[in-house]
Amino acid sequence: MIKRAALLAFIFGTALLLLGRSGGVPAQELPPTPGAVQPPSPAKPLPTATTQRRLQPTVTQTPRINLLTSSPTLPPQLTPTRQWLYHPPGELAVPVLLYHHVADTDEPRRYFVSPENFEAQISSLHDWGYTAIPLSLLVEAMLNGAKLPPRPVVITFDDGYRDVYQNALPVMQSYGFVGTIYIIVDQIGVGGYLNARQIAQLIEQGWELGSHSQTHTNLRKSGVSIEKELTGSKETLELLFVTPVRSFSYPYGSATPAITQLVKASGYRSAVGIGASITHRTKNLYYLSRNEVQGTFDLVTFAGLLR
Repeated sequence: MIKRAALLAFIFGTALLLLGRSGGVPAQELPPTPGAVQPPSPAKPLPTATTQRRLQPTVTQTPRINLLTSSPTLPPQLTPTRQWLYHPPGELAVPVLLYHHVADTDEPRRYFVSPENFEAQISSLHDWGYTAIPLSLLVEAMLNGAKLPPRPVVITFDDGYRDVYQNALPVMQSYGFVGTIYIIVDQIGVGGYLNARQIAQLIEQGWELGSHSQTHTNLRKSGVSIEKELTGSKETLELLFVTPVRSFSYPYGSATPAITQLVKASGYRSAVGIGASITHRTKNLYYLSRNEVQGTFDLVTFAGLLR
């Protein structure tokens, strides 16, 4: 009886095997054996090659910037937060720009930068990743070390014309820039010059105040009262505006080694002149170079001042 049952089981199993090979009943559709544990069905199909390609992250290629073209476009600031980093004492390469008037004229003139050109220049500085700092921060970094933005620039204005308040300040404010303005003491409130209230408002906006002498006379001329032009102007400005005056701007950019020593003895921490370099050293602390922005410059020429 046992042999017969085994024979029947063998025959039945062989028949099932043959049916599976001939496509009659697929093996996965066979009824499960009672009591057997079935493997769980996958929740979703495994990714195919196409799906795997779709799951790969997209890599955005950063466009290369050609610095050999004549375009004034500079490389953008690569640090999104523009993090300020510590710079040790010593030599620094920072553009220091010099403006006089920001006003329209009938034809281009050296000392008059039109409001339209000025806005284009400040906008470009911002787009190129520059941050405006006061001159005193540049000096502090040179002497003692200080944190600086990745691309610092110092923007200065000589003489103290009223159009700086009217035309330059709103543009500077819109980009979060500050300036350093050098005032001729005897010209405060005279004609087209800034009055005391306007100077005070510039200081409130974070601008730095410097002296451009008492009368704007050439300090190399004979008979000039050096004490009045240097010490007198400093003391008057500090008394009027209750702010330290640490920097001096030479009238006409004119100075001698003896005059620079007198500027130092008068209590100034630095002084500025005119030049073409953007590299500053402590030995030049009392004649820091400034690149003059002229009214005839286009953006390509302006970009050249920044090196």
